[in-house]
Amino acid sequence: MTEEQIKEQLSNRFIGILAANNGFAIDKSEIDLGVDYQLKKATTYTTPQGNNRYTYDSRYIDIQLKATTENSIVDEPHSIKYDLEVKTFNDLVYRQINGTAPLVLILFVLPHDKNNWVDVDNTEIRLRKHAYWYTPPLGSILTANLHSIRIEIPKTNMLGIDCFNNLHQQFYP
Repeated sequence: MTEEQIKEQLSNRFIGILAANNGFAIDKSEIDLGVDYQLKKATTYTTPQGNNRYTYDSRYIDIQLKATTENSIVDEPHSIKYDLEVKTFNDLVYRQINGTAPLVLILFVLPHDKNNWVDVDNTEIRLRKHAYWYTPPLGSILTANLHSIRIEIPKTNMLGIDCFNNLHQQFYP
């Protein structure tokens, strides 16, 4: 596999682990139209017979996932800056203006040195460095740039153990 494919696979697994840990499922579409995954929250209800029934909440979040290394970002004290492809930025803005479900970018940032990406010992499995979520600021417009646009992601948007619950509550209060 190429290094890009390895980064992509690691980011896919990371998102899957965080989702499963909080009772979410991620579904991958057969056709990629700027959405890598749909994040769906599992929920329960009780039938008239008193049985619990498990299903998915009808409110979902679409995710566009990007993987990079720390040498491809600008790390500032309170934010990171990343040069995002125009097509992805415009998809995010378009969906913010016209979408029924939110589209969120998740930027997975690995260390520069490939040998530091994954580590396993007797007590833990470590996948290094960070992942951040991003949506364009309200009022953003489609860009006419040709190749990329620099986005700024607050470090408070770092994905943690409860990130998907927090995002779901933010978009669906």
